[in-house]
Amino acid sequence: MFWLVELALLFGLGFEIVTNPPIFLTLLLGLLAVWLGTRVHHGREVWLTAGTIAVIVAVFINPTVWVMLFLGAVAVLKYANGAHGFGPWAKKQFVAVATTEPTPKAGKSIRHPWVGEAHIGTQLFEWDDINLTVAAGDTIIDLGNTILPKGDNHVVIRKGCGKTRILVPVGVGVMVSHSGAFGTLTMANHELPVHMETVTQYSDDYDTATRRVHILTNVAFGDVEVLAV
Repeated sequence: MFWLVELALLFGLGFEIVTNPPIFLTLLLGLLAVWLGTRVHHGREVWLTAGTIAVIVAVFINPTVWVMLFLGAVAVLKYANGAHGFGPWAKKQFVAVATTEPTPKAGKSIRHPWVGEAHIGTQLFEWDDINLTVAAGDTIIDLGNTILPKGDNHVVIRKGCGKTRILVPVGVGVMVSHSGAFGTLTMANHELPVHMETVTQYSDDYDTATRRVHILTNVAFGDVEVLAV
């Protein structure tokens, strides 16, 4: 969310500069002077100094820059103090599953909130594949509260932004396929950066495990962590 806001402010800054002829002209002349300073030898320091000053003035004279710097300072201070953010996307979501006797299969519909805190699994139910869609928020799925059937089981999560943590019992084979724009995938204490790509990882016992779980995650901005418990 922070990067989305900063990106929107960056576009606003560009619009302010382009629509203000004196500032736009100052920026162009500054960039031209910097370019000349890198090309010529006579008076190189003068061109570079004048161009740099012109670019700095043209950019920092806009109030949007100071708003961006203020939000950046706030974000740095919050993370430095161990804070997890603010707003509805900062609320934690705990997904716990449990078991009960099998019931006739007649289909069902489960409603989940897209933003904010939600708890799934507060009532006993038999294991079923998890298919979850969240706009923004942190999610925890604890598979240690159920008995996974033998064979393949599936967990599918689609999310706009937020952290995701999935707890898998020891002895269960895990395959994770994570797709994201910006974030990390952590599995078996191994962290992989994800930037506009899809990453697939397997646990060491995947081929020999009698119970396996396939975790498919699509998170635009956020980290995914798979832990063995």
